[in-house]
Amino acid sequence: MASTVLRVGLGILWLAAGALKINDPDGMVRSVRAFRILPEALVDPVAYAVPFVEIALGVLLIVGLTVRLAAAISAVLFAVYIAAIASAAARGLRIDCGCFSAGGDLTSEAPTHYTQEIVRDSALLLASLLLARWPAGYLSVDRLLNGPARQPLDDEDDLLGSTHGIADEEDIADVGAARP
Repeated sequence: MASTVLRVGLGILWLAAGALKINDPDGMVRSVRAFRILPEALVDPVAYAVPFVEIALGVLLIVGLTVRLAAAISAVLFAVYIAAIASAAARGLRIDCGCFSAGGDLTSEAPTHYTQEIVRDSALLLASLLLARWPAGYLSVDRLLNGPARQPLDDEDDLLGSTHGIADEEDIADVGAARP
């Protein structure tokens, strides 16, 4: 149940983040450029791609298709976002990260929110990693395609020669026969 909540929660978050940016490509270009990390030749392609990637991740996570892969990509994106925000803070840049908006340079009076953004993205990175580790959940296309997840053996049974730590009928029969 927890993986389903994480999956749908992250999916809604990615979908909302992408949807808020997709209608403002110029704002996304300003946001990506404000970080002063990428060479100018990559600013436009990255700025145009980010909302589509975020929406695609949102859809995949909400419907539960390729959950482990989507969660891993989600974790990588959050790690990149954390590094970019930390880099901007360390270099003394005054920018809005553009996480849920177009972002860009801030005026000298406007406060930055780097600490809150890094804490938020770190929590979301952790959620993505947990979901990548334990992707099985309810109400997912993956579950429909692959069937319900089989129960892994505990460590003792795994030493008796199971395949990839997953119990099958033969393993269960072997374990039962080994016990008096």
